[in-house]
Amino acid sequence: MKLVFASVALLALLASPARADKKLDDAVAKAEDQVAKGKPEEAVKTLQKAAAQTPGSEGQVALCNLQAKLGNFDEATAACAKAKDLSATEPAATKAASLAAVASYHLSLGAAKDALAAAQAAAQAQETPEALATLARAQVRSNDAPTAMKTADKAIAANGSSALAHEAKAVALASMGLVADAAASFRKAAELDPKLTRARAGLAAMLASSGKGAEAVAEAKKATEADPRSAEAFAALGLAILADNPKAWNDAIAQAQQGAFLNPKSPIVQNAVGKIFEANGNYEQAVAAYKKALETDPSFSPARLALVKVQDLQGDRKGALAEATKLAQEMPNNGEAQFLVGRAMMRASDYAAALPVLEKAAALAPGNAEAHALHATAAFFSGKNDVAVAAYKKALDLKPDNVQWRTDYGLFLARNGDMEAAATELKKVVATPGYKDAAGFVNIGYVYRNMKPPRLEDSIAAYKKALELDPKEEQAALGLAWSYLTAQKYDDSIAAYNKVMQMEPKLAPDAYNGLGWSYFFKKDMAQAESFAAKAKTAGRLDTRLTEQIDRFKKAVAAGGDAAEKQFEEAKRAREAAGRVEGINESLRSKNPGTRSRALRDLVAAAAPSEAVQTLIWFLANDKDWGVKQTVATLLGGMGAAARPALPYLKQVTVPCLDTLNPTRQELEESMLCGDLRGVALQALAKIPK
Repeated sequence: MKLVFASVALLALLASPARADKKLDDAVAKAEDQVAKGKPEEAVKTLQKAAAQTPGSEGQVALCNLQAKLGNFDEATAACAKAKDLSATEPAATKAASLAAVASYHLSLGAAKDALAAAQAAAQAQETPEALATLARAQVRSNDAPTAMKTADKAIAANGSSALAHEAKAVALASMGLVADAAASFRKAAELDPKLTRARAGLAAMLASSGKGAEAVAEAKKATEADPRSAEAFAALGLAILADNPKAWNDAIAQAQQGAFLNPKSPIVQNAVGKIFEANGNYEQAVAAYKKALETDPSFSPARLALVKVQDLQGDRKGALAEATKLAQEMPNNGEAQFLVGRAMMRASDYAAALPVLEKAAALAPGNAEAHALHATAAFFSGKNDVAVAAYKKALDLKPDNVQWRTDYGLFLARNGDMEAAATELKKVVATPGYKDAAGFVNIGYVYRNMKPPRLEDSIAAYKKALELDPKEEQAALGLAWSYLTAQKYDDSIAAYNKVMQMEPKLAPDAYNGLGWSYFFKKDMAQAESFAAKAKTAGRLDTRLTEQIDRFKKAVAAGGDAAEKQFEEAKRAREAAGRVEGINESLRSKNPGTRSRALRDLVAAAAPSEAVQTLIWFLANDKDWGVKQTVATLLGGMGAAARPALPYLKQVTVPCLDTLNPTRQELEESMLCGDLRGVALQALAKIPK
């Protein structure tokens, strides 16, 4: 199990600025010793006395730190507020240090806006590495990771040995999904300052999110042992335990709830508690924890986004999309918010709308492999092969072992014309130990069949393997028949096409054309004409077949060697039909996006009359609303050639819902139907009557 602890680098023990007053330093040391001896009340009195004797903000910062550590949050807030007021007239260095500490306090258990305001004021007073580091963390919390990265780099440039600066960079990297880089920066920060517990906890969270559970547990335990009062360290330990062993859920939630006991106001800790509940399917408890996080900071984006995810998990996808869209508008620089919207659009088959959203998500969160993969898919379904290939490469660079992605990547390379690269990728897929998915063999069969020159025997073998793994794999059955036909094994192709029709009667229109060509090349024109007629009746006739039958019959009537010459010409015509044949293969895909893409390709490659008949069939028979919308859009762009489709477009413009008290599913269906109705009306307006 892999869990990403959002905004993990906000795990915050308050930064303690260097103090000019030795008496105050001595008082802080004494108070820490008193706490260690179990005398917290005496520790508070010690610092209260020291703060009263210290005229500036430093004493109040020290008192704020102690009160927060002891769980006296109201008192801590009051002390930090006083420190902020006192800093107004202090020297720049002192002001910067105190305000950075106040900002760090707000990051631990306050609102992002308060943390950002204090951090900005600290950096304006003096751009110390500490002030810049705190500002970077506040910028991440305020959903501006790109700016935060620049600020963190500036802090490191000012002092490369500053643990806080490297921790701040880890924060920014983590928020962008760059887990490995974030882990390295957290590790660097912990090495520079072994007492910086939040860096150790951050490292643990990154290790947990990358599947390194055992390492994560070890680091989180170091953090809790170094500071047994660090709520965020216990939260990180809970996430680490769950990542290491999902069955140890009780232990994981116990550790996280210990963190919540230590600091119930920490949105970071409550968010971790929610994630652990969510991982176990306890959605009500998860929602309660996320809402508790928002009580402290209503703008805390990890909890707001988590609530959207739970809403989606509970089946309210339309509501989740609406809320995610709202968040994406409020947080334009938050990659996860953009990703959630793009993913929801992909589920609704709205690929054109999803494409720019996922492009933005991938740019804002370059470490989010799924964002790159979905960006690739949206680009592919929108006909942008180059973008699809480049985006999928980024996804696989991040997760090279994702076999499903590599399977799709191989197909995308093939559709982009790079058959050799496609074959290389798909060979890796089918060579994966224990691989038993027909999809990889179907895709490599397609690649072998479309190479120049085609590797037909390899293609046939691949399709046969796919059918061994899944005897009902329709694309494999059709691909095998097409490969036999291309290899001029006509008896085998006839047998394969007949098997296709037995397997799935709905594939008969495709099989009729294949059977027609097979009998044509066997010079059995009666059978060829019979199957051509059946294909025409089914609305899927390959017009090249009837053209070649007619030309061959005329050549026979002319006598001499005209018939043989025409027969050879027919073979060349059949070979030239390979692209449309590949499109037809994609039209039978179970994936609605692949079908939509294939329909666009068909309109670009086939004769208008042939394309229109196919579009009509899909408008009437496809079960996916997104595919139907694609059909209506394509027909609207074909002008007069789409006239035969007018009656079918009119059929889908009727009102969509006439049911009293509809269910949620019926309402969603009605909305999708309404979307199709609008597109169909636009198409009707573009087609001359």
